[in-house]
Amino acid sequence: MATLILLESSPVMLAPWHSLSSRVLDSGNSPFETANGKDVWSYAEKNPGHSKFIDEAMACEARVAVPAIIEECPQVFDGIKSLVDFGGSNGNVLAILEKAFPWIHGIHFDLPYVVAVAAKVDGVENIGGDMFECVPKTGAAFLMECIKILKKCREAIPEDKGEAIIVQAVVEVDKNRAARFREVDIRHGDDGTY
Repeated sequence: MATLILLESSPVMLAPWHSLSSRVLDSGNSPFETANGKDVWSYAEKNPGHSKFIDEAMACEARVAVPAIIEECPQVFDGIKSLVDFGGSNGNVLAILEKAFPWIHGIHFDLPYVVAVAAKVDGVENIGGDMFECVPKTGAAFLMECIKILKKCREAIPEDKGEAIIVQAVVEVDKNRAARFREVDIRHGDDGTY
C-alpha cells in the first residue's frame, strides 16, 4: 500500500487541502482544480508521471481488495458472462478476476489515454471512453469506490438479468472502542439473496 500512501501525501494531492476554503466559499472549482489548475483527470492526462502514480496507487488497493472478494464472495461472479471494470486504471482488477473466473469476458473501461498504455490480458478487452458520457453494454459492472457512475451503469446493464458489483473499503476498529464500522452487503440475484 506504499504507493497509495505516497500518492495521497504527494504535494499535488495535498495542495487541494490548502485550497479547501475556496471550495467552501464557492469559487466554482474543486479544491484540486483550484490548487492545480485542472481537475484531477485532466491533470493526470497532461502529467504522465502523475497518471502512472495514480495507476500504481489504485493497483495497490486492487491487490488487497480483489483477492479478498474472490476468497470470501466467489458466488457473486456465478453466471456472469461479461463484466466491465469502470475506471479500471491499469487493468489490474480484471487481470486478477480473469485468473479466478476465466469464463468472464472482461472489459477494462477507462479514459483513452489510460487504456492506451494498459497491459494486454487474455480474456480482457481494453476500451477507452468517458464513463460520464457513454458506457459499454455488459452483464455486470465492477466498481471500486464509486458514486457518480452508477447512473451510467444502470443504462448499460439489462434490467432483467443485470448486476452491479460494488467494492468499498471496510474499516474495522478495535472491539474495545465505542465506534466500530463494518458493513458488508453482498447481494446476488434478483430476489436480493446473499
